[in-house]
Amino acid sequence: MTSQPDDAHPSIRLDDRVALVTGAGRGLGRAYALELARRGAALVVNDPGVNPRGDDAGDPAAADEVVAEIVGAGGRAVPDHGSVADPAAAAAMVRRAVDTFGTLDIVINNAGNNRRNTFAETTLVDFRNLLDVHLTGTFLVTQAAWPILAARRYGRIVFTTSQVGFYGKVDSVAYGAAKMGVIGLMHGVRLSGEPLGIKVNCISPFALTRLGDAFPKDIAEQIDPAQVAAAVALLASEACPVSGEIVIAGGGHFAIARALESRGIDMDDPADVSAETIGRRLGEIRDMRDPLHYPDALAAVGTTFARVKRIAAAGAGSTDRNA
Repeated sequence: MTSQPDDAHPSIRLDDRVALVTGAGRGLGRAYALELARRGAALVVNDPGVNPRGDDAGDPAAADEVVAEIVGAGGRAVPDHGSVADPAAAAAMVRRAVDTFGTLDIVINNAGNNRRNTFAETTLVDFRNLLDVHLTGTFLVTQAAWPILAARRYGRIVFTTSQVGFYGKVDSVAYGAAKMGVIGLMHGVRLSGEPLGIKVNCISPFALTRLGDAFPKDIAEQIDPAQVAAAVALLASEACPVSGEIVIAGGGHFAIARALESRGIDMDDPADVSAETIGRRLGEIRDMRDPLHYPDALAAVGTTFARVKRIAAAGAGSTDRNA
């Protein structure tokens, strides 16, 4: 049975909201743009129309066709053909939203490419190119939009990561590195956004697209990008209840990924610390039962810092008493 809106969970609308979706000419980005437009948002549809490697001249028709589809259905949209890796183009696509629709509320950083190589085959050119598009591009577009969102004290930003970053994939080393970098960027931006009413989350999609083309075609309907677009619509909405989360979405599966730490061990006497002791107790150190999750790096480091401060203070007190 299909879930329907109710009084506790009303229909999510994006009327009077303006969204910028990068890489929106095909695949996931196209699905996001269509879904946000269906819910009432005005769209800047960005896509330079390049191939999956991101190294050809591009085709403006990719973005233009999505815009035509949105406008044909009664929505509002304009195309943008700039590269997110170009600072001037990133600023221009944000400016296009303001010039056309008066403001910007939602930024979906979806643009991406891939060059499938093992670690030994990955060139510095390939590595830098993927970082430029996935990580630097996300930074540039978000930073260009930031003054607008901060001034309005409202915003919804979605970054795109991947399980390839969490766990690795032998032929996508640079891609995985870039996607993990996006998570670190998301957490830093999220902390800056909290006092400004700006919520920042990551989507980790699983869908049949040009970049994710290795899946069997007989399950295409189940892993259609529209399955992921449903989660993005929530994260892009005023109803979004979270910030700093990594949402895995696709194939009807939805989950949260987080960085967790084991409880580990504590050795209070520095003289007890040695490679041999760590090796002997590695099983305890790796035990992930009842793991820890911290709101930020200061809280994580602060736990150990507070413990060693207590130990140092106790030692100083003992020295004073023995003096």
